[in-house]
Amino acid sequence: MTSETVWISLALGSGTHLRRLRHALSQSSHRQDAIAWGDRNVAGEALNAECFPAEIYGAPDARESDYKLPDIFFAGSFWAVSKATADVLRQFNLGYGALYPVKVLRNDRQTPVGGEWFCINFGNRKSSLAVSESTSLRERYIRPGEKGWVPKAATKDGDIAVLKSACSGPDVWIDPQVGHAFFLSDALGKALKKAKADAGLFLHKCRVL
Repeated sequence: MTSETVWISLALGSGTHLRRLRHALSQSSHRQDAIAWGDRNVAGEALNAECFPAEIYGAPDARESDYKLPDIFFAGSFWAVSKATADVLRQFNLGYGALYPVKVLRNDRQTPVGGEWFCINFGNRKSSLAVSESTSLRERYIRPGEKGWVPKAATKDGDIAVLKSACSGPDVWIDPQVGHAFFLSDALGKALKKAKADAGLFLHKCRVL
């Protein structure tokens, strides 16, 4: 990745991705582990397949609107992406990240929702946020006992600035200074948009210093 542009996705902080959905690990002996695994995922840690559910399904009170899913959505502790998005991601350097197949079902736990879906493990960390050169940031607790920066919902192209070091290495990553967001290379961001596989990712361009 050598482009002088980086994209930030505000998906992880958007309430529009919340659905009345549950996952298989929530009713197993791994319930508490699942919470920790979800936290570790959005902190940019590499996790194996056992840390992700094999099935996501509607809660008993799920409505029809809960099954109308964007290309990325949240279910309990985990993030999942559509096949269209996964197909694009696989063409790029995911580093230590991964995509794990997951069934998405209605609350009868038999009727499939949409096509194929994959839990995403972001798996990579780069500390490249240029705080003093960025706008549209709020200081918040992003992990227990740890403050960081969270992009505002009104973030626009160019509001967030990153160091040039962001332009090397994997094409998807978490910045440990930034909560409720993840980052993508220029090539990957453009490819997702071209494939129209970016619904719900809320992508914005970052300035590279």
